[in-house]
Amino acid sequence: MAKPKIIIFDLETLPNLSEALRVWTQLSQYPGKTLRATISSIICVGWKHLGGSKTECINAWDFKNWKKDVNDDYEVCKAFYEVVKDADAVITHNGIRFDWKYLQTRLVYHGLNPLHNIPHIDTKKLASQNLFSFNNKLGYLGEWLVNDTKLENGGWELWIEVHKRNEKAMKKMERYCKQDVRLLEKVFEKLRPFAKNLPNFDKWNEKDELVCASCGSENLYRNGWHHTKTRTYQRLVCKDCKSFSRLDAKDENPRSI
Repeated sequence: MAKPKIIIFDLETLPNLSEALRVWTQLSQYPGKTLRATISSIICVGWKHLGGSKTECINAWDFKNWKKDVNDDYEVCKAFYEVVKDADAVITHNGIRFDWKYLQTRLVYHGLNPLHNIPHIDTKKLASQNLFSFNNKLGYLGEWLVNDTKLENGGWELWIEVHKRNEKAMKKMERYCKQDVRLLEKVFEKLRPFAKNLPNFDKWNEKDELVCASCGSENLYRNGWHHTKTRTYQRLVCKDCKSFSRLDAKDENPRSI
């Protein structure tokens, strides 16, 4: 069965020290602004296709201009734009507030085309709206949801060493970024039943069998009725991803609920 193109991704960023110094008086009062995308850059982007076997990482040091300028992320932005430009959805953790805005800012900064309004599933938002976890950080959610967590990175020292172009640190940064993507996918699969803006997998279904609107599985069972103000529809539950969907008035064309 054909599937929608759903990209999971995570950004790692690096402050631009000369730009930070230029606005230092404002930063000293609001240190969180050091992450703003006009005075920092993308050091790497980890990504994978949902359900795919390989996790990729686009690193700034993969391109020759980075040897001259550690904040030159033009080629990184350009390369990842090609990955995600035709995606049917993206999945991030806290990406609505950070990663997506950051990426769009860097694209505009470099005079590249911004990305269109791709459906966005944010696992931090899913967790905060539907669960009552002690906190909704990716590492914590991973620990209790899937018994996995983020790679220990040694803290800010890793970013300092990457800024110095330390090859060992660069390799560790790539491993750290890839693990975040793999962990994000695992956490998403647990939270998938709460995601209502996923592409409808039934649109890619070329068979006569009913499939789960959320994941494309044929492993469904009927589970009562879904009532609206005007109609009643057959409700379905997916045995694989645990998501709910409903059929239309003709008892076909499942959609998520």
